[in-house]
Amino acid sequence: MSSEQEKLIAELIEKGLAGDMDSINAIEDRVLRSKVKSGLAKAKRAAKNAAVAAAKESSPEESSAEIMPSDHPNQKFAFMIEEKFPDSLADTLNDTHIQIKPDQWFEIASWLKSEPSLYFDSLQCHTGIDLGENMLEARYNLHSMKHDHKIEIRIAVSRDNAHIPSIEQIWRIGDWFERETYDMFGIFFDGHRDHRRMLLPEDWEGYPLRKDYEVQETYHGIIIPKVKEGWE
Repeated sequence: MSSEQEKLIAELIEKGLAGDMDSINAIEDRVLRSKVKSGLAKAKRAAKNAAVAAAKESSPEESSAEIMPSDHPNQKFAFMIEEKFPDSLADTLNDTHIQIKPDQWFEIASWLKSEPSLYFDSLQCHTGIDLGENMLEARYNLHSMKHDHKIEIRIAVSRDNAHIPSIEQIWRIGDWFERETYDMFGIFFDGHRDHRRMLLPEDWEGYPLRKDYEVQETYHGIIIPKVKEGWE
């Protein structure tokens, strides 16, 4: 990366920290925009960590009340994940979901299921989504039948490196979930013991639920209809 590009990224991150996201969203270069957004997320986490450290030093008795997230499960448990697995979150705390990086997902998932105070013993749903801009995402809905709390985990990866650790050995229902997500979106789940397509034949071309998917003209000499007329 050139020094000019580094300077531009730094300037755009400063604008983002000041609340100016229009300048970032207007970047036409997808790679550059992705780097800026990634740098902005890191800068926000660094600022948050600095504020937490300052609060602890200035007022140890009051600091815990100031830094604890809301009681919403997606915030409360995201805070616990970050404490147990530093630098594992890919976004700030929010009520809708927990965005994490893929690297430690297997270890985090094992902990979410085994930690007595969490005990997420049920993987209720797992699916994928094409976010556009060369990004794919896997989403996991977890529920604890013992504690009756639930969270949503999201993991985004680029199409160029669409690999996420498999969790089918932690929640066995994840076996078919992951195979279907691979079949439809082309996300690879590393460590899956039976990693193959589930709905389509192994030699099918492409992943049907990606936004850029184009149906192949033929399959082993059989013409593939483009419309469903006459199928019913």
